[in-house]
Amino acid sequence: MVMSIIPKVHCTKFTALRCFSVKPKAVLDDKISTLISNDEMKYRHHPGVVIPRTPEFPKWAQKEIHNILKEKQIALKEINASAKKLVEHLNKRHPPVEQHELAEKLQKVEDRLNMNNHSEKISVEDIDFHKDRKSRLLLKQNVYNWQPINFDKLTCLTYMVGRSVQNYAVIRKIFNEIKLRDKDFRPQTLFDFGSGVGTVMWAASEIWSKTLKEYFCVDTSEFMIELSERLIKAAEPKIKDAFYRQYFPISMSRTYDIVVSAYSLFELPGMESRIEMLLKLWMKTEKYLIIVEEGTNAGFKLINESRDFILKYANSKHRREPQFVHVFSPCPHDWKCPRFTTDDTPCNFNVLYHPLQFLGGQQHKPERYSYVVLKKSKRPEDDEQWPRIVRAVLRRSNHTICRMCTSSGKLKEEIFTKYKNGKHMYRCARESEWGDRLPLHFEQPQESLEEAETVCDTITNKNT
Repeated sequence: MVMSIIPKVHCTKFTALRCFSVKPKAVLDDKISTLISNDEMKYRHHPGVVIPRTPEFPKWAQKEIHNILKEKQIALKEINASAKKLVEHLNKRHPPVEQHELAEKLQKVEDRLNMNNHSEKISVEDIDFHKDRKSRLLLKQNVYNWQPINFDKLTCLTYMVGRSVQNYAVIRKIFNEIKLRDKDFRPQTLFDFGSGVGTVMWAASEIWSKTLKEYFCVDTSEFMIELSERLIKAAEPKIKDAFYRQYFPISMSRTYDIVVSAYSLFELPGMESRIEMLLKLWMKTEKYLIIVEEGTNAGFKLINESRDFILKYANSKHRREPQFVHVFSPCPHDWKCPRFTTDDTPCNFNVLYHPLQFLGGQQHKPERYSYVVLKKSKRPEDDEQWPRIVRAVLRRSNHTICRMCTSSGKLKEEIFTKYKNGKHMYRCARESEWGDRLPLHFEQPQESLEEAETVCDTITNKNT
């Protein structure tokens, strides 16, 4: 009797597991599969590929930057060394510590000071940080001393040398994806907050040269504005109707087709000022709001903060007039960022750039950046919502591994092989890079579904 019962229990447990072991299969988009099969499309040119891989810095800009340095009689070796120090400082920056965070961080300092102290307890309030070296070092380790950068003449020139190529490469790649995916978008106006030397204008004027008619630039540094005005005089194609202001315009009634904040949020003195500025930028936006920061953990946190705020603000139930918004790029969804909620690494992307040649730059260099593009409209019903590759593609013998962010708001690692996914899907994955979208959808294998349903029905009938 016992022998006859045991196999039944074991079998039931095994078949029950079979019901829930069916995994979705990554399947190439039908249109893309047809185009590849008919030799109308190459694997490396599938529509999920974000190009250019290495944006070429404008020759006119490189020449004019060189001329400016000559006129100012600045030694190239010295300005290059200063630029490297500035870039290093920018990559290590953190936003200002908020008031609600300060008490917690000071408590950590106090706990460290009292860790091996067996006498009277030390209180942070009684410490003179100017005289007590140990306490001062602990304070520096726990409390980031944020300071705005003073963009005087020399700092502006240093920033031009150290960051103009990288900033241009990043913006050019983001703009190019908008142009490729939104072919009907013909912007006429652009608003650039924290415009710097004008790299946003340069990239936009090259991509939408036939339609863009007005550029409005805001930068608090008068020296940066002078540099930008000087540079655009040499621009090709010509940039006309560029207007500059040191302060944000008071009137909020005027909107712009493209609004950009590139590498500017770190200059604001706290979360309250950042949220206030984001609200102003969103009110200025007619179609696209683009926010870019360094691809560090700190930069990514500011991008995620901006993304969450705009989505919550536009979708608020308390608004009198509803606003529509969706994440155009890089996320294929409007859910909470899975990287931010489940991981300690930033959601960032990579672009290659050519350093300035007159400073000895010969080889390509990578630039990491975090960004979000928000579009002021409903997500189209026919939006593919293809998954975005969020880490470097791992190419191995007979298989390729892609780490992706999917439309369901989850991170997914997929191993592609010819046997499992077919030649076209496998080759498309293998030819893709970090930052590309993969033209696929996930579906349940029909045979496995039918088998699972049969097994489950059998178990159900036996149990009844």
